[in-house]
Amino acid sequence: MTWEAKLIKHNSENRIAVYFEKNQDLIARIKQIEGARWSQQKTVWHLPDTEENRVRFNIAPPANSLPSSEGITQIEKFKQWMCSKRYSESTITTYSDALKSFLIFYREKPVAAITNEDVIIYNNEYILKNKLSSSYQNQIVHLVG
Repeated sequence: MTWEAKLIKHNSENRIAVYFEKNQDLIARIKQIEGARWSQQKTVWHLPDTEENRVRFNIAPPANSLPSSEGITQIEKFKQWMCSKRYSESTITTYSDALKSFLIFYREKPVAAITNEDVIIYNNEYILKNKLSSSYQNQIVHLVG
C-alpha cells in the first residue's frame, strides 16, 4: 500500500491530506477517523491537523515544539526514574511524549510554578480543543495531576 500525507489548508482550516490509490478497504478505514472528510474540490481525503493524526501519519510536529531546557532536563530525569522502576520502553516513550507535550504547552513557565489549575487549563485549551483521545487525556492527568 502506497500513501502520502501532507499538511494542507482547506476552507481556511489546517488539515492533513492523505493521498492513496482508490481502495475500498482504505476508504472504509479512513472514514473511521474522527473528522475525516472527502474533498471533491481537491480530490483527497483530509483529516483534522491534530497531534494524534500527525503521529498516525508520520508528520513532524509544528515548529516551536520543544519544551524549555528545564523541561527537557525534567523529562530526562523522569525517563531515568521510569527505567529504574523497570517500565517497558513502550511505556517510557508514551509517558515521556505525553509529558513533553504538556511541557511544550507551558514552555514559558518554570516547571516548579506549574499548578493543578494549569493541568485543567491544558486539558481544556489543548486536549479538548484539539480533540485528543480520552486515553491520552487520562495519561496526562495521571502523569502530571
